[in-house]
Amino acid sequence: MSHSHGAPDRAAPAAGPSPGKAANPHLTGILLFLAAVVLINASDIAAKLSFGSISVYQVALIQALGFLATGFVAARSLNARRILKTSNWRLQILRSSCVFVSALFYYKGLEALALADIIAIILLGPLAVTALAAVILKEQVGPRRWAACFVGFAGSMLIIRPWLGTEGIGLSALWPVGCISLYAIHIIITRHLTKTDSTSTIILWSPLVGVTLLTAASPLYWVWPDATTWLGLIAVAVFSGASNGLRIRSLLHAPASVLAPFGYSEIVGGTIAGLLIFGTFPDGWSWAGIAVIICSGLYVWHRERVRGGQV
Repeated sequence: MSHSHGAPDRAAPAAGPSPGKAANPHLTGILLFLAAVVLINASDIAAKLSFGSISVYQVALIQALGFLATGFVAARSLNARRILKTSNWRLQILRSSCVFVSALFYYKGLEALALADIIAIILLGPLAVTALAAVILKEQVGPRRWAACFVGFAGSMLIIRPWLGTEGIGLSALWPVGCISLYAIHIIITRHLTKTDSTSTIILWSPLVGVTLLTAASPLYWVWPDATTWLGLIAVAVFSGASNGLRIRSLLHAPASVLAPFGYSEIVGGTIAGLLIFGTFPDGWSWAGIAVIICSGLYVWHRERVRGGQV
């Protein structure tokens, strides 16, 4: 996802595991992916702790810069002019814009919601991709997977609880919902771009719109952070950038279909961090919604593996 949450980007091409290098060639990929999950949890904690003194725009800029640096490292080259050459710059800008706005939506949600709640809603991303692929790309999605998507959406309603009005999450839930909607669109665009552009090109284009616009607008929102907040911002850049790099590396050792279920481990870290650091813990309704979303996502993952992982 724009913020590298949830399942790995199945659209990004990756080298398969090298046979004979390990007894379980997928284990390295799984461990790298789990490390990425831990780091993105750490980045979220640092960001949430920073929101009291700076705006989400500053955090989003620092995160985008971290992703840009990771992109250069992943490309193993600093020849940006060559790597940024694309056959479809309009789609690249559109995709990068989706990444930028979805990151802003995510951080607005992170500012307002408990960690476990926003992570649970964000984990609807793979279900949103499945639904959007059926509508836009006309990919075949059977009734069982459609049912899983609707059940997952119902699970999110158990977390949001719009019927409770101000006692529920309320309108703050629109931020992560908007985030996953843009995430799904960006994945669909990525699938189209991978037919003509290299992985390095796509990775480097991802944060460009965000970095450009947020840097240009920085005089409007920038507040000089104190020393503690600077540490938080540096942590956001380092942890989110490293998480992005580890996710990319994990796909070189294991296919996305193997890694996808481990994305749900993020809810564990979010719950523990919420309890220990922010004093929040999901109530019964939220736990029910989290369970429904995870089960729906795992069922869709299972059906995709049965069908050969096409969606």
